[in-house]
Amino acid sequence: MSSLVLVFAVLAILLAVALIPFNLRQRRIMRAAAAASASQLEHIYQLVERTGSIASNGYILARTNETNDNPGCLIPIPAGLPDFPWAGKTIEVTRTDDVAFRFVDAAPAQPSLSGKVCRPLQVPRHQTTGTGQGRNAFAPEKYLAASEELEAALKQVCPGHPKELLSYLLCAGGESGEFEPIDQARIGASAAWAQSPKHQDCDVCGKRMTLVLQLPGTTIDRKHFHSGMFYLFGCVRHPEQLKSVVQHT
Repeated sequence: MSSLVLVFAVLAILLAVALIPFNLRQRRIMRAAAAASASQLEHIYQLVERTGSIASNGYILARTNETNDNPGCLIPIPAGLPDFPWAGKTIEVTRTDDVAFRFVDAAPAQPSLSGKVCRPLQVPRHQTTGTGQGRNAFAPEKYLAASEELEAALKQVCPGHPKELLSYLLCAGGESGEFEPIDQARIGASAAWAQSPKHQDCDVCGKRMTLVLQLPGTTIDRKHFHSGMFYLFGCVRHPEQLKSVVQHT
């Protein structure tokens, strides 16, 4: 028994030693992001948007260092999204024992998630060869590969970890500096499923619904919904038809 205890003790020590560099990097990235100026972040986000080659069909809610006194989530949908009848409207996300979505008359300037103001960033989109269809790009390494200027702007904020900084900025629901699609808050575009896809069909026309909003539970309430992913879908032909889905990581 004593030898088994010793083995577990050694493994625990090795794990702790391995985690130290990761934790130090994580804190370094978070401190760098918190110290970034509004103009630095805006420049980074504009450079990301410029990596797209065709019109965007959705947004990522990226971090800023602004806060407000709204404890809930209030998300204005930017006007101008193609084939998106909810553009220009505002979604309020409320939480009690569950999470509920509703459209409200409020018109805030920027989205806020539990008191943290976000910047809607157009998802870079490209036309695929052969089919000619559009494809969204979400991975930070793709943005960096397309823009040396973007990498330089990120290095000004966090010299040693440009990719990890960008991952942190674009994943409002995560804190690791690793890119995880399910840590992103999105308007439109496509869903990042926490489990198997659970697409929704309209009860009126039977057509597949469009993603309206994706929110990691950590952006709603880190304590109570930390393992949840919340999705709102709607029908472009019947915009009043809405369905919500929750999955757990």
